Amino acid sequence: MDAQDWFGFPERDEDWQREAWRETVRAVVVTEQRAFIANVLAWLGMCVAAWFMSNPAAFILPLTMRLLALSGSRLSWNHIRRRLDRGQPLEPAMKILTVMLFFGGMSWAFLLIPLIDEPAAHPARMVIGGGTLIAVAMITSMIAPLRTATIAYAGGFALTIGAGLLLAPADLALPAAAGLSMLFTAILIYAFANARQRQFAADMLVENRRLSERLTEALAHSEFMAVHDPLTGLFNRRALFERGLVDRATNDRAHLLVVDLDHFKQLNDSYGHDMGDKALIAAAALMRDALRAHSPGEHFAVRLGGEEFGVFLDEADEERTLQFAEDLREGLARLHDELGLPQGATSASIGVAQHLRGEAVATSLLRADAAMYDAKAEGRNRVRREDR
Repeated sequence: MDAQDWFGFPERDEDWQREAWRETVRAVVVTEQRAFIANVLAWLGMCVAAWFMSNPAAFILPLTMRLLALSGSRLSWNHIRRRLDRGQPLEPAMKILTVMLFFGGMSWAFLLIPLIDEPAAHPARMVIGGGTLIAVAMITSMIAPLRTATIAYAGGFALTIGAGLLLAPADLALPAAAGLSMLFTAILIYAFANARQRQFAADMLVENRRLSERLTEALAHSEFMAVHDPLTGLFNRRALFERGLVDRATNDRAHLLVVDLDHFKQLNDSYGHDMGDKALIAAAALMRDALRAHSPGEHFAVRLGGEEFGVFLDEADEERTLQFAEDLREGLARLHDELGLPQGATSASIGVAQHLRGEAVATSLLRADAAMYDAKAEGRNRVRREDR
């Protein structure tokens, strides 16, 4: 963004620069909105002062130009504000504003030209001349963070006042040109120094916002990891016992499955722990998919530890539960194809127990665990319910 290059701030990535630039523009827009009434009052004051001048007709065109410039700039600022609020690109609106500010600079300079043509001492002359220079200084300071707009505004003022001085007598033009040049240079120096602080404030705003976002993401990740298994992404044992997951069931009677992968230590020893992790991840994914495909309910899966999983099925019908468990067992037995392992390398023993609403989950889990050990004792790779 041009503000980054203009003020020499630390190098940032493109997204950061764009965000900081938009915040800088937003700050200028807010200032302009608050200063609009002051602009209107200044214009009315110029009108009153011009009325008391000896050549009031000479101010009709400059004051008309100033009113048009004020109205056009106001519309341009509002257009930018709307695009900011909607998150839209600012470039098209900034081009329009640049043109309007060039015209605005011209309009202020036109107010000074009648004073050069008739330099007679008059209190109203001081009001118009002093008021114009003060207004130019304030507006330049306000828009200085917008480099292109500031150059356009200053250029419109300088070119117009320069053309007016060329038409003035030399004994008036030379001292006026020298004085106005030094004064306007001082205004620009102050304006850009002030703009640097505003750009720095916008940069800090973006930095604080991004820091807040990172902290929020870190907190969310920490909360997620507190109740989820880092390897499989399933709920962990803590979540099962502390988060009341089973209390969300829609049925008064549900079922709890304990799933234990058979010969898992042998798989780890034969094919390595990386393959063991892959098997755990694939088993967890299979459980998630099976639960999604089952009828609606508050189903979930838990990694209880090691190669042991728990599956809570918000299902009252025992036959449907046993069929789910059998389908899951068959799916786990086929995982060897997905993992590139020999047939029989992956299988699971599954124990099934019912869980009644209000019952301690540890109690139903213990019964399901006992049923799972029955399945192990009978040869593994099978489903057993708590009452056999």
